[in-house]
Amino acid sequence: QVVRSRAPHIHRMPFLDAGHKLGGKKEGGGGSDYHALGAMEVICSSMAKTLQTALHPPDWLQGNYMAVRYEDLVVEPIKTLRQVYGFVNLAVSPEMEKFALNMTSGPGYSSKPFVVSARNATQALSAWRTALSYQQIKQVEEYCHQPMALLGYERVGSPEEVKDLSRTLLRKPRL
Repeated sequence: QVVRSRAPHIHRMPFLDAGHKLGGKKEGGGGSDYHALGAMEVICSSMAKTLQTALHPPDWLQGNYMAVRYEDLVVEPIKTLRQVYGFVNLAVSPEMEKFALNMTSGPGYSSKPFVVSARNATQALSAWRTALSYQQIKQVEEYCHQPMALLGYERVGSPEEVKDLSRTLLRKPRL
């Protein structure tokens, strides 16, 4: 529904570069590009509101939620899994720990996040840095800067910084 939105204020600029393999049907990238931007704007705005509520929760919510970043689960799967299970007063079984390790550092490869298979998920963490252009990344940052800041995602300063995979763009989240 969000992607199909045709709100006129969304039509700012196409998300895809002119030379991108998905662009090209219409000059400037096509209608789906505008819908991708509209979806990004709506999703990031909603996420920012949710995260603001998490930062300043009402009484009934305090202590009743836990924020978990995908990157934390991938980089430290056992530690993060134990934190999540501990939050709900459960013990992690050895089988679940083995499953988490296999899903995040297994022998497979996938550059696509959220693919449910054994794989080295650390490769998927930085796939956006090679798949997206600098212009596209700046667009994401423009629409999503508030939730990114709260979750500890740094903004990129240059195309070279994007491609330097030895430099992490994560810091401690504010939640």
